[in-house]
Amino acid sequence: MHGRTLAATLLAALSLGTAAAADGPKLPEVAAFDKLVVDALRDVHNRGADLYNTARDFEGSYRMYQGGLLAVKPLLAHRPAAQKLIDEGVEAADKEPTPARRAFKLHETIEAVRKSIKDANEPNIKTIEPEPKPKEKAPEPKPKPIDPIVDPKPTEKTPKDTEPKKTPEVKKTKEKDAEPKKGTGPSGTVTLKGKPVAAAEITLVSLGSGKPRVFTATVDDGKYQFAEAVPAGKYAVVVAGKGVPDKFQTTATTSLVMDLKAAAGTFDFSLE
Repeated sequence: MHGRTLAATLLAALSLGTAAAADGPKLPEVAAFDKLVVDALRDVHNRGADLYNTARDFEGSYRMYQGGLLAVKPLLAHRPAAQKLIDEGVEAADKEPTPARRAFKLHETIEAVRKSIKDANEPNIKTIEPEPKPKEKAPEPKPKPIDPIVDPKPTEKTPKDTEPKKTPEVKKTKEKDAEPKKGTGPSGTVTLKGKPVAAAEITLVSLGSGKPRVFTATVDDGKYQFAEAVPAGKYAVVVAGKGVPDKFQTTATTSLVMDLKAAAGTFDFSLE
């Protein structure tokens, strides 16, 4: 419902931007039209972020993003790259296992589409290369004096040609591949009745005053690792996935808390 309402609002806003040009012979400028689309997607993103971060309505946030993207796609016929990003993003989001992951995937898609449109309107700036300096003529070499020709003495022996010494080959040692850098955020395990949780999503929501901050990671075979550093503080821990009890899947009912003293650490959670 969120996505349909916003889609209608978005189309109305874009039509207002082109109404003035409909009375005259000139069509709206591409740059001005693109700005309307970019601004409209920004509003869609902000409203979806409020549903995701504050109301914890992941399904509503996902539908908000989906409706906004599908509404602007027909208006971007002159931007095939942006249309391709929308198609790929919507298709990838449908394959995600939870509403939170689907909403987050479309959040990334909206940001990618807005960047693509902005980049397409950036002027092509040519770098000015300095003019090459005129080459100075090298002084002509003076001719060497001609040595006089002297007949060789019959007793003199011509020296034997010496073979050039071979330079020993230097064996090349293979460089070791650099190990990939591991995540810099908190990590640990998630178990259910003593067994690792096969697949789920773990979300941290900051506790205390101010706007909640949200961080998400994937649980794979009972292990999780946040890719980015998480600021120190207390966080409610939400675990969403198949087979996870309902009480751990919302901030209102979860009893799990992470007390971070630094940007990283190890925290194991048992869902009992």
